[in-house]
Amino acid sequence: MPKRDARALPPMAQARLDRFSPSGPKTSLLSVPAAVGAEAAGFTPLGDVMGCVVHQIGYTGPSSWAADRVKQLAGILREGYATALERLEDEAAAMGADGVLGIEFTITSPDEMTQEFVALGTAVRARAGPRPRRPFTTELPGQDVAKLVQAGWVPARVVVGVAGRAFFDTWRRPMIPAWYGNTEIPMATELAIDVRAAARAEFAREIRECGADGGIVSDLGFDIWPVQDVAVAAIARVTGTAIARFDPGPAAPVGALKILPLNRS
Repeated sequence: MPKRDARALPPMAQARLDRFSPSGPKTSLLSVPAAVGAEAAGFTPLGDVMGCVVHQIGYTGPSSWAADRVKQLAGILREGYATALERLEDEAAAMGADGVLGIEFTITSPDEMTQEFVALGTAVRARAGPRPRRPFTTELPGQDVAKLVQAGWVPARVVVGVAGRAFFDTWRRPMIPAWYGNTEIPMATELAIDVRAAARAEFAREIRECGADGGIVSDLGFDIWPVQDVAVAAIARVTGTAIARFDPGPAAPVGALKILPLNRS
């Protein structure tokens, strides 16, 4: 297979872009309320965009401790999210978009050795205003972006925080003897609190590094499992949108329309 530039679009993405015409029909993944909200915020849909990557899960060996394995899995998650999002941005930028709305991530494992990461969203272009050097990205739908803009905020980019930890009983005792019945597992509770806090800390750090003023959490993920009955491992992930303040305008509207007018008058 010929090598391609890391910043170049994959062949199928380039073929999809070649079919794109500014005067042709637009494809969109936005719902009707999201599309109306995007229009209210001054954005016109250009087309759906996608970023995809398949990662191999490396072999750590039978003698590897649980911490090595969970650290590897957390790293795959972090890299998978970042690569899929970057390729989605590349496709949107090639389309001339100013941003991507309603991004959804899916992670599938065809087998125990691979994971596929897919990011899907709708590229949009602002009807007026300066063009960003790089399209903004957000998991928020159009109606939420409209509320943000009305309140003086703009989405910056999707941010992800991932953490993976493992706790091990040095005495190699079972975490909870079977005859204890329905009771708390202190080591698992401590790990759950610790790994969630670490993922949130990374999420906050990513917001600061991109120069944003805050973040909106869209999804929280958490997995925990025992390892040979003497250790417990966990992975936590936080995804959301970093937002920046551009105008100290009015407060965001809190009411919702019970009837959505479709006329433009």
